[in-house]
Amino acid sequence: MYAALFALTAAFRFLALKNGFVNDHFVYISGGRQMLFGDWPTRDWIDPGLPLMFAASAFAQKVFGSTLFAEAMLVSIAFGLGAAFTAAAVRRLTGSIRLAVFAALVEVAVVPRTYSYPKIVAYAFEFWLYGRYVAKPTSMRLLAMAAGVAVAFMFRHDHGLFLAVGAAATIMMVRPAMEWRITARDLALFGSTVVVLLLPYLVYVQVYGGLWLYLRNGVEFSQREASREWHVWPRVFGDQRPLESAMVYQLYVVPIIALVVLAAARLRQAAAWVVPVALVGLIVDFSFIRDPLRTRLADAIVPAVVVGSWLLARAFAPSRVRLVQIPLALAFTGLMGASVLTVGTTQQEIDRAGLLGRWQEIPGRFRERTSDLRNRFVDYQMPTRASRVLVPFFQYVDRCTSADDRLLIGGFLVEVPFYTQRLFAGGQEYFGAYFTSAANEQFAFDRLRQQHVPFFLLPADQINDFDKDFPLVGAWVKDHYLHLAEVPLTDDESVHIFVTREGASGRDHETGWPCFR
Repeated sequence: MYAALFALTAAFRFLALKNGFVNDHFVYISGGRQMLFGDWPTRDWIDPGLPLMFAASAFAQKVFGSTLFAEAMLVSIAFGLGAAFTAAAVRRLTGSIRLAVFAALVEVAVVPRTYSYPKIVAYAFEFWLYGRYVAKPTSMRLLAMAAGVAVAFMFRHDHGLFLAVGAAATIMMVRPAMEWRITARDLALFGSTVVVLLLPYLVYVQVYGGLWLYLRNGVEFSQREASREWHVWPRVFGDQRPLESAMVYQLYVVPIIALVVLAAARLRQAAAWVVPVALVGLIVDFSFIRDPLRTRLADAIVPAVVVGSWLLARAFAPSRVRLVQIPLALAFTGLMGASVLTVGTTQQEIDRAGLLGRWQEIPGRFRERTSDLRNRFVDYQMPTRASRVLVPFFQYVDRCTSADDRLLIGGFLVEVPFYTQRLFAGGQEYFGAYFTSAANEQFAFDRLRQQHVPFFLLPADQINDFDKDFPLVGAWVKDHYLHLAEVPLTDDESVHIFVTREGASGRDHETGWPCFR
């Protein structure tokens, strides 16, 4: 069953990549490529706390080649594993294969964004580890929980913190209060194991930049994100997307109802697993749910389907109020299902995957998708209008620069390094609203002076902000670069291309622009 869920989920997510990846995902793709060429996060460029996201992408590109096919394989496999571990966790919790499959299908149907795969697989895996420990609280299973937390932390630090809260709650609840000494020992073993596993990375950060600056960068990144789009409480009635808005409250209601049921029924064995997952669910609800809801709600789905499956099993269990429980549970499940299908635009995604046509055409879909993802300039695979319009520039960079030349990127043009097949310069993937402190700018300035950077790209609407946010780098750009071209995107948007004043070795025969090799 688990192998089938893995294969079907991975195949669906792979086929649904008809339009490639959104530009946000190129933060990790470009960062992964940077690592393949010897630039490491924190040491060589600023990492806001996502080291394993970059490393996973680098590994995929090492195995499958530096194309979007590599990231497609990584993401598809991760979502497949997420579905399998979710089903495994639900089956162990409820004893029901049907509920296990149903939970996995709901998780798949909400279609999380591709870059959200750690929010699925890391949480599903750790919840499964909670269950193993509850069933048999041995030291080896406790160490496995600690390892799961450490891996989640390396994908994104808040994932590790949230799951550590759940793991600690699991340890505290699995034994009766009279065995508090064993509980305290296990908590100490868990915490010390997590620290030992993370210590090499923390030492690395301290050596190459310092933990204090690293922490400040992470806090700055989180604050910028929060100020741009923080938690929302939408109105449901009268809203343009009522099912989408309702899902915000549904995600909160599920863990709250579970906690109430556990308190009323005093189900100690189930509580040792359900309470930690419910706590993590409430934390991720508050942390992940932001505007735009359609892209954020799916991030909180794993705790909801695990706890929700347990509640469904309880609703159908023999009880004096079973005739009331079952209709209420089915009505809520139906409403939740409708919200999931709306948020995930599930039918559109199935159609995009080509699964609504004839079954004999599906093998051809795999070949088509593989070909598109391996080709560099497939128009409908490119994430933005800017990347499509800049294809002639990318081809010019191929002809007129060396593989070790770099690009200075202003504004959120994170896909440009990937499509040019060049490294980004100055220790930042892009110079935008983040990492504007004096220490970070000095970090960028020191690297720019050591790198060969023929071109600087900047969206027109970012010109004033760039000089204001990065005065040191801005002054350096004015001294060392000339305006080469303005590439229009729309009537109101364009990208400016600047070229270094350093002597060129010749002229490009197609554009007349300078060549540097």
